[in-house]
Amino acid sequence: MKFCFEERPEHFGALFGYCDHQVHKLMGKLLKRYDVSPMQCRTLMYLHGTDGQVNQKTLERHLMVKPSTVNGIVDRLEEKGMVRRSVSEWDGRCRLLSLTEEGRRFHDDFQDVLRQVNDRLERGFSQEEKAVFTDFLLRAARNLADEEEAEC
Repeated sequence: MKFCFEERPEHFGALFGYCDHQVHKLMGKLLKRYDVSPMQCRTLMYLHGTDGQVNQKTLERHLMVKPSTVNGIVDRLEEKGMVRRSVSEWDGRCRLLSLTEEGRRFHDDFQDVLRQVNDRLERGFSQEEKAVFTDFLLRAARNLADEEEAEC
């Protein structure tokens, strides 16, 4: 697809949206053979990176999505046999998530997909430019988080 901005945008919000869309599109293309969406991949990678079981609330915070969205993601991963959901023995309202063998099986492949996406995204940037850009993105993320917290 051709780059969509012929002129430099006045604000970078549109560029964030464009980059996010392109990253998800590329990830979707690379993950299609595994029948996993980018969000399902993020979920599996997060669960793989944690010790033991994770409750759904923690996953909601990590993914920054609503409980209903996490339920849908987990439902589909459970149907695929990649995630197991259980009830906490300490709190019956708490749902715990853990990877199954099937959920662990593609970890290295998913790592490779993430590496490919990041390599494409960071192509042509020096280490110093990546560090400065990361600082700018973190500042923008904090600015948006500050606004969100002020609304609460």
